[in-house]
Amino acid sequence: MTVQIGQKQNTGSIDVIRTGLSLAVLLYFLAIIAVNQVASPITSAFYYLAIFTGALLYFGLKRSMGIRPLVLLAIGAGILTGLNTVLVGNMTAVLSMIMVASFFVAALMLDEGVDERAFLIAIYLNAGVALIRLLLFGSKVSVYVGSTNNYVSIHLLAPGILYYSLLDARGKKIPIIPAFVIWMLSLLAGGRGGLLASTILLLGVILRRYLADETARRDRILLGLLLALIMIPVLVILVWSVFMSGSDIYVINRFLDKGMNGGGRIDCWIEYIQAMFSSAKNFLFGVNTGTLWWGRHYNGNLHNSFLFVHAYMGIFGFGTFLFLIGRACLRAVRNGKGVYLCCILTLCFRGLTDHMFGGNRMTAIVLAMVLLPDFTGLGPKIGGGVGKILKRLNKKELSDVKRETE
Repeated sequence: MTVQIGQKQNTGSIDVIRTGLSLAVLLYFLAIIAVNQVASPITSAFYYLAIFTGALLYFGLKRSMGIRPLVLLAIGAGILTGLNTVLVGNMTAVLSMIMVASFFVAALMLDEGVDERAFLIAIYLNAGVALIRLLLFGSKVSVYVGSTNNYVSIHLLAPGILYYSLLDARGKKIPIIPAFVIWMLSLLAGGRGGLLASTILLLGVILRRYLADETARRDRILLGLLLALIMIPVLVILVWSVFMSGSDIYVINRFLDKGMNGGGRIDCWIEYIQAMFSSAKNFLFGVNTGTLWWGRHYNGNLHNSFLFVHAYMGIFGFGTFLFLIGRACLRAVRNGKGVYLCCILTLCFRGLTDHMFGGNRMTAIVLAMVLLPDFTGLGPKIGGGVGKILKRLNKKELSDVKRETE
């Protein structure tokens, strides 16, 4: 699938369009923050308004671009979620519409007219909310309505990985401070998976700066010291949780109490996988989480985003999503985009233990991550398998023309 942005508009109108598109993207993140702080029909309506406005705005851009592959993916997701609604019951008509709209919101986020700073603002807004709540009520009181503080890292990483991925794909400077803020708040919130995932992101960003050709020797020393300062608390937490007992630090207590077992997560995954292979219907269209003991125990939360993809879209949606992730990783490696690859790995690692994607409010962000190569020119390079075929065809056409002229 190749989706390319059309021609730029005149200089006088670029700033207006750029500001409007960036505000529309920021509105999406503000709506998620509002829903997470106040559970009410008004905030839910605000979220629906934000996501459908973003989708409609994308169509309103009238870009001269190949939109057909994106539409086909959205229609496919709509069909699969519709079948799930009727045959399984995990999805609803409203959630199915949001899933379809998320594809076009993802495309809007990747538009060249959107300023990357919109995602940076979203990082700091989420960080501000989390920090204020943690300071006022402590780490044992939930920052968000209806979810644990494991989701602090998720709501920080979601705009964070897309921010860094776009900077890397567009060849711009990679700052360290946003990744450090995400890491620090994930540490304070106490989530084990969040701390490790944000560490992966931060290490990737620091290594990118450390290995950059223009980095001076003094900067390399400072980056090396920063790297050591980051790794020390992570290693202390891991060692302490394995070999010692008793601590006043909340995140260490979390590791001590539960290690990396997850307090039932693995049992939940095993139960779902067993149910998945128990019948052709479950395998093809998804397992009703309400029929699972652990699913009811966790109020429908499987604590694994990959399983949620299957639960909402069945094996076809699950296979397509894995293909898109593998394809994005391959594009990142081929184009030397190490930070983008690190962001994908961060996304996958964090999604393994909590509901970060699959059918929730942040679906558009994850879709943007896997579709990013199509909007930023990270397609297959000439010289690869497809490129060689095109060259051969071109040579054959030239030789045929030459014979005809002779």
